[in-house]
Amino acid sequence: MGVVHETAIDDVRTFWVDSGRPTLAATLMFRVGLADETLATSGWLHLLEHLALHGLPRGTLAVNGSVGPMLTTFSMHGPPDQVAAALSEVTRRLADPDLSELARERRVLAAEAATRGGPVQRAFGMRYGGRGPGLASYDDLGLGRATPERLVDLSRRAFPAANASLALDGPPPEAMDLRLGDGSPWAVTPATPVERPRAVYPDGAGLVLSGVVGRSLPGTLVAPVLEDALRKRLRDQEGAAYSPYSVYEAVDAEHALVIAGSDVSPTTAPALLGHVVDLVAGLAANGPDPESLADILAAMRQGFTDPYSVGYLSHRAAAQSLRGGPVEQLDDILDELDTVDSARVGTAIVEFGESLIVGAPPGTTPHPRLRVIEQPESGGSVRGTRSVNWPAESVRLAVRDDALTLGDARGHLRYPVDEVAGYLVWDSGARGVILTDGWSLVVRPDSWTGGGKVVERLDALVSPELHLPQPKETGPEPIAREPFVRRWWQGLNRWFGGPVASVIVVLVVLWCLYGFGQGVAAGELLLACVFPLIAFAAIWFFHVPRKA
Repeated sequence: MGVVHETAIDDVRTFWVDSGRPTLAATLMFRVGLADETLATSGWLHLLEHLALHGLPRGTLAVNGSVGPMLTTFSMHGPPDQVAAALSEVTRRLADPDLSELARERRVLAAEAATRGGPVQRAFGMRYGGRGPGLASYDDLGLGRATPERLVDLSRRAFPAANASLALDGPPPEAMDLRLGDGSPWAVTPATPVERPRAVYPDGAGLVLSGVVGRSLPGTLVAPVLEDALRKRLRDQEGAAYSPYSVYEAVDAEHALVIAGSDVSPTTAPALLGHVVDLVAGLAANGPDPESLADILAAMRQGFTDPYSVGYLSHRAAAQSLRGGPVEQLDDILDELDTVDSARVGTAIVEFGESLIVGAPPGTTPHPRLRVIEQPESGGSVRGTRSVNWPAESVRLAVRDDALTLGDARGHLRYPVDEVAGYLVWDSGARGVILTDGWSLVVRPDSWTGGGKVVERLDALVSPELHLPQPKETGPEPIAREPFVRRWWQGLNRWFGGPVASVIVVLVVLWCLYGFGQGVAAGELLLACVFPLIAFAAIWFFHVPRKA
């Protein structure tokens, strides 16, 4: 018990320990995950995972699957013969996918998407945008492009024996066969952040801290150290939080993202970011509290040596093998654990702090050392189609050969065509543009004068490979056009600085119309109407404050 054995089953590296249990737990893992997808293919691995597991006998057999940033896994637990049969069937389906239930599984994934999302997923998206590990923050937007031919091709490239490893908590059953095809290991793409660190963004779920560390034992310890520090500060000292948490997730071959956070009371708003900056700076300068670190290491040692958790050793070895790491026995792990001290963990915390991005509840007081993340805005006005609620709304939308722009006389937002990561398409005519940096825009044709032509132009500009059909249930609600009088009244208020000025303008215009109707001479009408309007405009220009 506790010794990791290695063998090969049908060219799949297999690692097992003898847990002594009458049942068998197995995890088949592949070095491919959502970070290897694009928005245009997002959800395809998830769909293949569902199809591979659908309809397997249950009863005494428990099965599950998951797609993470770096790994896709299939887990089973039950009688050894049933586990062996299930692994044989799953690998057969991965080598030759059965797509007869494709439409149904698409609907299942849509239902599952409604249960996902949260501060951890948003932290991935805020750092990595609409690509790589950032795809964790999106629903499976590419499902509409998942044709049978494309799925079969992906399954054979993503799930060959050379890209797999198997972990067992007992000896391999003699009848087990793994029917994976030939292929090559999937290359790892470096995770590239799109957002500069030392920044903050609004997150209604509470406080979220994220930072990048090297993939190492000290790096994994940053997560529980931060969680413990947040608990002591926010819950034990201030009574302003209930349930701090932490996550460590690999994002490429060399780096992992550490996320720590908590629900927080609104009473923390004035000082919350100050507490965060001080806490991270203190841990980076002084290392973790020795007593806290000792408790964390003791808990880890207990987990490693617990006979009921011995299966973790084979799981760890299988995962390590997929990144080219050596097979570690329990003594190797415990010896490395003994080398960890506050200084080594402190070095990893410095890495975390240098890449810190914070999510905080709306209304939290800003901090001078954390810039607010905002979509870049360019100066200059936009010449394009008007909103259907003009003149109440001054914004215009312009489609050029190289970019989509949205703004008014004070500035505009720009969406370059060559930076589009995904283009959402709804049958209603609505469109969604998602850039590689994660900023997005929804275009509703009923929101713009000539909106149908705008959509036609966008459809032609964006590569068809990026067009992502979406279910009608996820489409944006139509925009209601304001009544004529209200639109013009709001427009006058906007132009002339308020309702009093607008009333004066309306009265002057009505007076002019009355004079015209009474046959007043043109010269007298000019003096009576135009000159007062010019005088009023001059007074307004010099005395009415305008937005910067």
